[in-house]
Amino acid sequence: MLLTAGCSAAPESVPKSDAAVAPGAHNAAPMIPAGPRLRVVLMSSLPLVHGDGVDMHAMIAGKTDPHPLHEQLNAVHDLIVADSLDAAALAGADLVILVQPPALPPETLVAIDDYVRGGGKLLLFADPVLEWHSGKGLGDPLGPLRSSLMSPLLKHWGLELVDPDLEMVRLRPSGAVLVHPGRFAVLPGKTGDGGCAVEMDGHVARCRPGKGRAVLVADADLIDPAMINDSAESADANSRFVATLISDLAAKDTS
Repeated sequence: MLLTAGCSAAPESVPKSDAAVAPGAHNAAPMIPAGPRLRVVLMSSLPLVHGDGVDMHAMIAGKTDPHPLHEQLNAVHDLIVADSLDAAALAGADLVILVQPPALPPETLVAIDDYVRGGGKLLLFADPVLEWHSGKGLGDPLGPLRSSLMSPLLKHWGLELVDPDLEMVRLRPSGAVLVHPGRFAVLPGKTGDGGCAVEMDGHVARCRPGKGRAVLVADADLIDPAMINDSAESADANSRFVATLISDLAAKDTS
């Protein structure tokens, strides 16, 4: 299923009750599509590897709760979880996935730009107002980044990320639910050369800087465990939406 076929209709705002979290776990659809084994680099400020609130004692005891994205990527691909990124870390990667990444220094943003321009593929979830629950306080440096700091790269590609103050949006016809999503807008004038086009009322952008491709989503809460594990309303739709994004990027570029 191609993204353009599955999610091209205009999104709609939905009240929070329409995506209410039901008690108990829900076995959501796979987030990782079938395909050849890839070298995937994953970076996030969110607790994707061990789970929220898992301390060192729990890790030693093997009592971790990895996020489905990490768990499924690790099962079928050669997954590298990066604490930092540079040209060496990105070299040879078939796909780079950044989920609300931590604050990145300018040299890292340059390395990401170089990677994509050289033919790399990037999936970025950049959230201007993250609602994802975490046991870490807002001032805890180990906690998730509550607002995306990817603006320098976005501007270099000719985009800006704004907060339209929407509580929830359901993408049609996919049914994926975004929580307080942002919106991408193309900057006026020749301010970037990323070849970006926005879709789905700005909640998704596609860029083609150089030889590579990037798909940007203005929300990270769509993969909050509360949305993909516990919510019967959004679990399957959100998981399939992520799988579609990955499948689209992993497909051979025939343009």
